[in-house]
Amino acid sequence: MKKFVLALIVSLIFSFSAGAQTFEATVNRNPVPQGEAFILSLVLKDGQTNMTPDISPLNKDFKVYSVSNATNIQIINGKRSESKQWDIGLIANKSGEVEIPALTLGNLSSAPIKMNVLDANQALQSSSSAPAASGADAPKFAMKAKVDNKVSYVQQQITYTLSIFDAGGLQGLEPQFIQENQDDWIIRGIGEPQVKTKVVNGRSIREIVLQYALFPQKSGVLKTPAVRFEGFYLTKGKRGHDPFAGLFDDAFGSSAFGFADMFATRNPIVLNAEPIALNVKPIPAANGNNWWLPAENVELYAEWDPARPVFKEGEAVTRNIYLKAQGVIENQLPNITFGESPKLKQYPEKPATETVVDNGHIVSVKKIANVYIPNGSGEVKIPAVEIPWFNVLTGKPEKAVLPAEKIVISPMAGNTENAAVSRRDDNLLPAQDNGQISSVDPVQTSAAQSAATQDFPGSIKIYLYIAAAFVLGILLTYLMLRPGLAKEQEKEKIKNYPAYIAKAARKKDFRILRDALTDWAARAYPDKRILNLKDAAQATGDKDFEKEIQSLMNNLYAEKNNADWNPESFIKTFEKVYKKHNNHIKKDAVLPDLYHM
Repeated sequence: MKKFVLALIVSLIFSFSAGAQTFEATVNRNPVPQGEAFILSLVLKDGQTNMTPDISPLNKDFKVYSVSNATNIQIINGKRSESKQWDIGLIANKSGEVEIPALTLGNLSSAPIKMNVLDANQALQSSSSAPAASGADAPKFAMKAKVDNKVSYVQQQITYTLSIFDAGGLQGLEPQFIQENQDDWIIRGIGEPQVKTKVVNGRSIREIVLQYALFPQKSGVLKTPAVRFEGFYLTKGKRGHDPFAGLFDDAFGSSAFGFADMFATRNPIVLNAEPIALNVKPIPAANGNNWWLPAENVELYAEWDPARPVFKEGEAVTRNIYLKAQGVIENQLPNITFGESPKLKQYPEKPATETVVDNGHIVSVKKIANVYIPNGSGEVKIPAVEIPWFNVLTGKPEKAVLPAEKIVISPMAGNTENAAVSRRDDNLLPAQDNGQISSVDPVQTSAAQSAATQDFPGSIKIYLYIAAAFVLGILLTYLMLRPGLAKEQEKEKIKNYPAYIAKAARKKDFRILRDALTDWAARAYPDKRILNLKDAAQATGDKDFEKEIQSLMNNLYAEKNNADWNPESFIKTFEKVYKKHNNHIKKDAVLPDLYHM
């Protein structure tokens, strides 16, 4: 009987203790502006527990940043009381009336809380609407997105403008695009952020405008990626009274829009821009089998290097061709091909591409240097170059054309006989009835007459030379591109450019020499565009070096090495240029050799 009474007393005590426990939920602010953080506090009073509340229901309408907890023990007049508190930082995902659902802790449950999330976009962007709230609860931040065209072709540029409205000293990093499928879009920034200031409902609001170029990679109904901006604003106050201390101190990095104050409260902000639905049309049938280049404008132009070259048989001349397209990025540009020209050998170099922003437009340029080596004399026609493209402004296919060009090649010194015969065969000089060359050019007449008594190389032999040079070029290219050899070359170049270049010059390895000189010049003159040997020579500003480069090019593109190649002269000239450049660098150093690491 005593045991039963004791058990009953213990049961009643525990029942009374359990009945005294409460689990309550409160927030530190309501209403709350959209994008701003607030604190949800869950308190277990008069009880102990090792459990934690189930906060997973919050994920539906809120972003949970962090959770902290603390235990509070009080002893008053010998009576002990204990409570446990969880502080949860939240930001609502949408505006309007949003409910914090009932949360559970074991058998206990909190009451739901209805939150009023103010529409920041309406409050900050519309000058005709009255503020939804005043004071600390007035919205301070908002973000809005728009596109310049909701109907476009696949891979056509869409200009995406993102506006961040700031009325409270917003700071943070650049907004992030959230792509569910990385293959749907290519995204590029356009220029630097632009900042505007305006007054809305008596408040000064800063508008930060960022622009991006979006390129859809598939057709159909396609939504732009969602955009999220995570930042903060600062308020003055003691750190001990900061309700966000310990929750958000490490959540954000360095500032992009302002400077943080280490003695102020950092209040988190999250802004979202919802996806925008677009109608992306497929490649039209009118484009045919042409390379798909959806652009606003395309141009082709060329320049000779030097600007007014003298064409001589056996001497290399470079022509730079540029393809410029507005509204596309560099990997959308097609390859540039060149037609065959009689009496001209062509050696196109590796193209160089870049994408820039010009007056708010994405512009891509492809440059290719084509080296011509005349192997005959007389008048020659260089064929036109055509690039088909699709005009997205008119919806029609077009062509960018580089017109054909005629040049006159002077004969090689000591080879006037062959030049005269070649010109007569090509009907470039008028002939008289007796088969003799017109007396208009007595020098060429004499040359032509003497040519009749000399042997002229057959065309079959010329073609064999060309074929041999072609096969040799392929073999050398293969050897250069072998991974092991490429790594060895790169390692040696980095070690010592003068030694590497001298070795290649003495071995008459002209292709390796070309690559080494171009690489050295690109590193030595980073402010100049170095794409070929001509660029490297001009960057140094040394006339002797330019002559040596011309000799190198003559040997590089010749069918066989010329006897006029003087490696020691080339090495001596390069070492002079190399030392001159290094001395210039040391002279321009601001603090030369004052501090040693």
